[in-house]
Amino acid sequence: MHESYFESYADPAVHRTMIGDHARTDAFRRGVEDAVRPGDVVLDLGTGTGILSLFAARAGARRVFAIDNSSMINTAKRIAKRNGFEDRIEFIRGHAEKVQLGEKVDVILSEWMGYFALAECMFRSVVILRDQWLKPEGRIVPSRLRLYLAPIEDPVVHAYLGVGLWERPVYGFDYSDMVEHELSHLITATEPLRTEALLGPASLLTDVDCSTAPISAFFFETTVALEIERSGTVHGLGGWFEVDLGPNVVLSAAPDALRTHWRQSFFPVRPFPVQAGDVLRIAMRAREPDTGDRRLPTYFMDGQLERGDEAVHTFFYCHHGTFE
Repeated sequence: MHESYFESYADPAVHRTMIGDHARTDAFRRGVEDAVRPGDVVLDLGTGTGILSLFAARAGARRVFAIDNSSMINTAKRIAKRNGFEDRIEFIRGHAEKVQLGEKVDVILSEWMGYFALAECMFRSVVILRDQWLKPEGRIVPSRLRLYLAPIEDPVVHAYLGVGLWERPVYGFDYSDMVEHELSHLITATEPLRTEALLGPASLLTDVDCSTAPISAFFFETTVALEIERSGTVHGLGGWFEVDLGPNVVLSAAPDALRTHWRQSFFPVRPFPVQAGDVLRIAMRAREPDTGDRRLPTYFMDGQLERGDEAVHTFFYCHHGTFE
């Protein structure tokens, strides 16, 4: 992974966004307090400013290995010292896969989720370190990942994140040729989606056990049936994740949950009408990219709208760009 990726995490604005996300940070605090027992050895992957390491040390960890490959780790060391934990938190700068710890760990902590959870592909490093350093009876936070998909009707989101902008005159000019261009170069965007925008309930795309799953489990292929509960227009599909951080701690990025910095993912399509009772059948694939930015999975969807026993509409989605 290019060094500029790691140094992007030296930007304090990135950490302000993450730590200032109360739903995220407080859920992790509760998850760490559930997972870490007095005397535990803990590994914190992608420590950033060290907040998860501090939670672990405060929960009684005997030793915390805090790994990061950005210069922010120097500030994290000073923060740990200022809070009296410099003797228990060992900060290690470097590529996680090359780190040598000297002992197995009881707990692995990592806030690895990107947009739609999978962006950034940091879970690769988590799995590698889990298989190398976690004790057989060890715990991992998050322990489980679930991804969801739902049909979305939102003319406003369509207007500036879908192809809606090009469907009306642009300063008096006909820009309709951009519709086809954009449909062949789609970008999965992030946006707060309203619960009222859902045309039907979300369906579970995949459920990954982070304690045992191989890297390949995060690149899934599945088919789901999205039920349409009210008539309207499908402008795109909304996606989000939730992760288990403890027995009673779930961090959700769903539209009806507390707002997080991940918001929801919007997969734009060419709009089409639906009726209550229709079923939107989606075959979705999340593939590891073989070219370009290795941190960004490629998403494919084959969609078919079913009305009774008849297929009345089909569409195809391919994510070509980067998350915004």
